Amino acid sequence: MHELLKPVRYAWGYLKEISGENAYDRYLAVHTATHPGKTPMNRSEFYRARQDEKYNNPGSRCP
Repeated sequence: MHELLKPVRYAWGYLKEISGENAYDRYLAVHTATHPGKTPMNRSEFYRARQDEKYNNPGSRCP
């Protein structure tokens, strides 16, 4: 049964990766490795900071 679910799990992980759903999990892993002892942003703070960065620094999206 577990072998039959491998493709589904792989596809689910891939979809989470390309949609950005696991961005907070990646942030926590990097933050823990690079800033031990410092409190990381919570999930809502992280996504708010990400949105602020996206709209305050549009980069090549502006004409």
